Amino acid sequence: MAALLHADTRSRWESLTLLAAASLALAAANSRFGTAYQSFWHIPLGLDGWRFTPQGAINDGVMTLFFLVIGLELKREFTSGLFRHARAWVLPVAAALAGMVVPALLYVLINPAAPACHGWAIPIATDVAFASAIPVALGRRTHRGVWALLLALAIVDDLGAIAVIALFYTRHLHPWAFLALAAGLGALFAANLRQIRHTVPYVVLGVWLWVAVAASGLSPPLAGVLLAAGLPLSDPLRPTDRIRDIHRFAVADRFERPLSPLVSYGVLPLFALANADITLATRAFTTHPAVVSGVFLGLVLGKFFGIGGLSWLLVRTRVAHLPAATSLRDVLGVAWLGGVGFTMALFLNALSFTDPALREAGKLGILLASPVAALAGGLWLWRGHAVRGL
Repeated sequence: MAALLHADTRSRWESLTLLAAASLALAAANSRFGTAYQSFWHIPLGLDGWRFTPQGAINDGVMTLFFLVIGLELKREFTSGLFRHARAWVLPVAAALAGMVVPALLYVLINPAAPACHGWAIPIATDVAFASAIPVALGRRTHRGVWALLLALAIVDDLGAIAVIALFYTRHLHPWAFLALAAGLGALFAANLRQIRHTVPYVVLGVWLWVAVAASGLSPPLAGVLLAAGLPLSDPLRPTDRIRDIHRFAVADRFERPLSPLVSYGVLPLFALANADITLATRAFTTHPAVVSGVFLGLVLGKFFGIGGLSWLLVRTRVAHLPAATSLRDVLGVAWLGGVGFTMALFLNALSFTDPALREAGKLGILLASPVAALAGGLWLWRGHAVRGL
């Protein structure tokens, strides 16, 4: 996820927690309790007129916290982080966009007809929680330029995925709900401008935004991104405040600090348990082989040729520059890692298909492609270190 912006041991633990949850879901789905396990996530709950399933509650409700944390990290990077200077945008923005367009086109070439073609967005997403674990695990065999480039690509990737969800994965739009959404956004930015420091008004407005987004026909978790856009990252100093007290009053910090570990060790593993429940003895290979192939090839080859190919062209033509101490070989290693798709890819898979068989095929493509891309990227970066003799 985009919240992983520091290469430390915490990144490894977050990735391992997510991997353990996905492995547990796979094991449960393929055990003798597999049918009961999969049925549990689809049990109808709620009252008449308001029905949901455990999986729906996670995907449409709890995942809002994930998008809130992503939104806060994106906002921070554009104000004071990797993208605070416009010239730093050229390579990661262009490469990430190519890394979304090429996989989508490759998928559509393999799946040109509906309803399978609706899954075109599945291979556009990179899971930075897993992808970032590879350069961290390699330690001194990689350098910070590789890490920074991977994070920059992932930031643009997340923005692109959020835009795709907002533009293409909407249900029937309801104008009155959009008016309520506009009113909520207006109140949110007014609170920001008035420098309101208390978190309660923002929590209330966050709930308002979620209800309005859900009622409007958009994907409900997008409310997290909208809330993040209106939260103050820092507050002006009062005359009596000291420098070390700035972040104590930053509303965004008071949201992000408790939510980031909650999302990493709670929300994302829960999402994996509810969405990685695929039966390995699946009929997806025979019923929807093109969907499996489209997702797999889109993630593994589409990401590599999209990110790597355009990066090579931009650097060779001097349109863009590589990060310090980074070579084109490093960029190609990052391009392989771009094919590691999990959280956002599974989320897009759930939005793309209503047919359970198509969803299973999409999941299978993601779960097959991710370890292949991770292994290819890890070996590529490790071999690059050996070639340089570092």
